[in-house]
Amino acid sequence: MEAINTSLDLLNRNTYDREDVVSFYNEANTLLPAERAILRELTPGIANKKILDIGVGGGRTTPYLLDISDDYTAIDYSEEMAKLTAAKYPNAKVLQMDATNMAAFDDSSFDLVLFSYNGLDSMTHESRIKIISEVFRVLKPGGRFLFSSHNRDFHNFNKLPWRWNVKWNLKFVIFVLHCLYHLPKHYKMKKHEVFADDYAIVNDGDHRFSLLLYYVTIEKQIDQLSKIGFSNVIAHDMQGKPVKSDPSSHWFHYVAQK
Repeated sequence: MEAINTSLDLLNRNTYDREDVVSFYNEANTLLPAERAILRELTPGIANKKILDIGVGGGRTTPYLLDISDDYTAIDYSEEMAKLTAAKYPNAKVLQMDATNMAAFDDSSFDLVLFSYNGLDSMTHESRIKIISEVFRVLKPGGRFLFSSHNRDFHNFNKLPWRWNVKWNLKFVIFVLHCLYHLPKHYKMKKHEVFADDYAIVNDGDHRFSLLLYYVTIEKQIDQLSKIGFSNVIAHDMQGKPVKSDPSSHWFHYVAQK
């Protein structure tokens, strides 16, 4: 299992350093509906306070968080992503850093930690737990952790695109043809997939079938967070509505409190 985990981390990290993937995140510049709704609710408690933005990518969230507080720090384990965001936002503190080891930050340093766009799902299970533990350590008492994660109860979980129950039109046909072209890569990646009682890590098509992504149910995600010490965990659907379950949501946005 250790060899598989090492390969998974390396495969995903190499993907995030790829030129076309860096370009994709560079062009992403808006908050998702759920992020807008949740940040609107959290802003009164975090305005002008310390914010840590993990997996910042191309800086999609940076201008919005800088509007909330100028005491803002962003990190990314991809050197290319960190350089890109630092160049775009010279007034932001941007560091290349692996979130499994944030020793550069003192205990109880931040009021909000964000890990958006399912970035936490690019890690092995072991790395995921380390990151959540590190987030708990660097958060101040009462601080919030906002992140998103794929839903293992999603009705299209682990289905290839043409098996999704969607309306067939020209755009979808082109998408399917694109997937078919890259399908050999999918079968090469499948040997790295993991199916455990608490989670699954699958190759679901992102970035031309080049990522292995973590899927977990709301129940198991809350259990992970609770074991580390988080409380008051709320899952939100894609529009930001609190939910207990929702098989129509591909992923959820979670808010947990230290």
